[in-house]
Amino acid sequence: MLIISITVQRAIGRVEIPCRRFAGLPLPPTFRVGLSYNRRMKTHLEQRFGFLVSDVGRLCGKRFDDLAKSSLDLTRAQCRALAYLSHYGDVNQARLADLLEVAPISAGRLLDRMEEGGWIERSMNPQDRRERHIRMTEKAEQTLGRARRVGDEVAAEALEGFSDEETQQLIALLQRVRSNLSSLVDS
Repeated sequence: MLIISITVQRAIGRVEIPCRRFAGLPLPPTFRVGLSYNRRMKTHLEQRFGFLVSDVGRLCGKRFDDLAKSSLDLTRAQCRALAYLSHYGDVNQARLADLLEVAPISAGRLLDRMEEGGWIERSMNPQDRRERHIRMTEKAEQTLGRARRVGDEVAAEALEGFSDEETQQLIALLQRVRSNLSSLVDS
């Protein structure tokens, strides 16, 4: 038995499919492979929902970094951590790592630097010594206002030319998307 590989060229890239050729039975010259594909979705990146959402997030983040350099003593990751703490209240380190979408060890290093800078305080959970709770300090709460103003400036730049109605509609649509996905992911 000989194992060969067929390469299928698709709009989204190459797909290698292993095929078996049994003794003396050649593969047909035109071998069609049925791959499931949602034809309603566009294949160009600028038309792909996930790509657009991700790329808008990337660009907003880079612009936030550019504007924040002169006015904040925090990195974007540290600002995100503070924003989550402000929104969710005191949380444990594992939950914050999950919200930040980083490994717990990476969150630990980030929080070490923030604790050294006086931005957060960590305390042990009396019921579970392995768990550490994080809370913002007064210094962080004051600085978070400046970080929000930087975020507001990025949003104003991103939504330049949008009417108030369009802006509210876009936000409402994104909230619905988040709700749809949250019910699947966060349950």
